[in-house]
Amino acid sequence: MPTVVILDKSLSMRRPASKDNLHSRHSLACKGLEWFLNYIGMCFPLEYTSLLAFSSVCDVVVPFTRDYELLKSKLDEVAVQDRTDLHAALVAMVETMLAEWGSFAPCQAVLVTDGSPGVKHQDAVYKRQPPNIPFPCQLYVVCIATSDELHWASRQNQLCELTGITGSEIFVPSGPLSETTVRETFKRLVEAHFRPYSGVLKCGHLSSNIGLSPPPSVLRSKLPVSISLESRYPSLDESYPNLQYPKEMVICGFLDIVSLPVPPILTRHFVTDSEVDSKTLDNLLQALGKVEGLSVVPPKQDDLESGKPSFRVLLHGSLKCDSKVALVQLSDSWFGLLFSAVSSSSKKSNLVLSVFYPNADVPWLGPFLYLGPKINTQKMNEDEDSDTPFPVVPAHSLSYQIPGSLLWASESVLQSDMTKIIRYSRKLPEKEGALVKELNKLRLVAVTYSMPDLIDVLCAALTKEEASATSPQATALLNQCIQFLSTNKNPLERLVITQKQL
Repeated sequence: MPTVVILDKSLSMRRPASKDNLHSRHSLACKGLEWFLNYIGMCFPLEYTSLLAFSSVCDVVVPFTRDYELLKSKLDEVAVQDRTDLHAALVAMVETMLAEWGSFAPCQAVLVTDGSPGVKHQDAVYKRQPPNIPFPCQLYVVCIATSDELHWASRQNQLCELTGITGSEIFVPSGPLSETTVRETFKRLVEAHFRPYSGVLKCGHLSSNIGLSPPPSVLRSKLPVSISLESRYPSLDESYPNLQYPKEMVICGFLDIVSLPVPPILTRHFVTDSEVDSKTLDNLLQALGKVEGLSVVPPKQDDLESGKPSFRVLLHGSLKCDSKVALVQLSDSWFGLLFSAVSSSSKKSNLVLSVFYPNADVPWLGPFLYLGPKINTQKMNEDEDSDTPFPVVPAHSLSYQIPGSLLWASESVLQSDMTKIIRYSRKLPEKEGALVKELNKLRLVAVTYSMPDLIDVLCAALTKEEASATSPQATALLNQCIQFLSTNKNPLERLVITQKQL
């Protein structure tokens, strides 16, 4: 998911870290953000990150991009201005997200500040109405201040709650301000909320190490469009005990892509090759903490696919060529779907994992646990080249299904039907079937909407046509139609003409 980095550029950020450390808090914040961007660029090369800088106003320094070298180079170009205004920062974050991603994409925001609102502005910040955040958002605040200086943290946490961003966290350096303590603060942030997903995808004896982008996580938000499992299911522990994304995903089988055109999903992720396990990630964190000026060269997807053989690449190509989807089991009653998706901006396709809701089924497929091999069905045994049995036609009529007796009555429709009946009556006996069909439809409309005068007008029109008929067979047909319309009052009975009656 996209990440927004919000850097405080107020005058208070130019204060020295301490009496013994003359480095400004701004320089320490830039050092910590440089380490943070190095980490994001290595572990999440497919994610977009934006850089905002705020004081009394907020500016977009770098729009959403994957160029982390550009983001790091722009940190030193942030100019100091006046006071701190968190309201302006949050408004700019909302506008940037809505302009690029809309109101349905979740977002992570990292706010880096010294925790000071400025002189004579401690209360003015909270007198304004907090901005409305219409998308799922998680806010993490990194304060470049000691615990003794951070008397304002309670107010900052209160502002986060007023904006609807629940579950936000404030990270404070443990100890005197220095480059080491600030870097350790960012390290605690990434270990808690920015760890990449690393798992194994299995199909029989084939397996592959995979990563998911964005990594699966639970956003704690009260918004109705949130992907938060906790907001959708209040009693998670009772109803859904196995909600953690597993480290092993097993492919159960394959379906035609037309069988699942638009299934209801909870989240969607790109599936990539990954060699990052927990041990490798710990080594990476240690290396980033020691190496100065480490540059980031995000691996390209083409480079990943051109390396050693990968089952993920084989699966991706097979699903794309055969127009198939793979059903993946996450837990006992939790499933997902693997398919090949083509990007709208390019012709390149990606392997995508769509995760269903826990314990949820697709209505036209039924419970996933009841699905079995295709060869076990009798229809497939008789004809191997036959079409898929899905979607299954329900045995009962659904409430939203249009019945065959649905009737529409309007002036133009009735006039058109009368015209067709008169035209067909003049072309008897060739148009016998069309005449009977139109008569039954118009009679049903008259009976349903209680319009007996319509039947009288219809009988008068047919009597006129009977008098001018030139064929004895046409005269007999029209006579039978007039008798049926004038005598039969049963709305369920239809006019049927047989050769015996003629």
